[in-house]
Amino acid sequence: MTTRNTSSASLLEKDLEIIGNIAFQNNLYVHGKINGNIIAPMDSRAALYIQSDSEVIGEIRAPLVVVSGTICGDIFVSRRISLKSTAKINGNIHYVEIQMDEGAEVNGVLASLNNTSDTQ
Repeated sequence: MTTRNTSSASLLEKDLEIIGNIAFQNNLYVHGKINGNIIAPMDSRAALYIQSDSEVIGEIRAPLVVVSGTICGDIFVSRRISLKSTAKINGNIHYVEIQMDEGAEVNGVLASLNNTSDTQ
């Protein structure tokens, strides 16, 4: 039997640097540096918050992603991505829904996952 606590959250402080992959299932707030992939189940209600003082080097896969910091790597979101004005993305973004504030930087391709064609 699996019990879910939908109100729990994890916080990675700004003085923390992680080298390696991170898997999470609820809410994750990143203030530090991560050199590795960050992955949540795409069919969950997990949310990833990359704060303005943070940096991620690696791939991100999550249902909901809010970016205020810097990401170097591809991003895959099954629900929504929100890019705040301080966001800097160097990589491709694969999304269902996207919201981008003025000032956000994306150096890569924006690829909508809404088009469900026969090609895979």
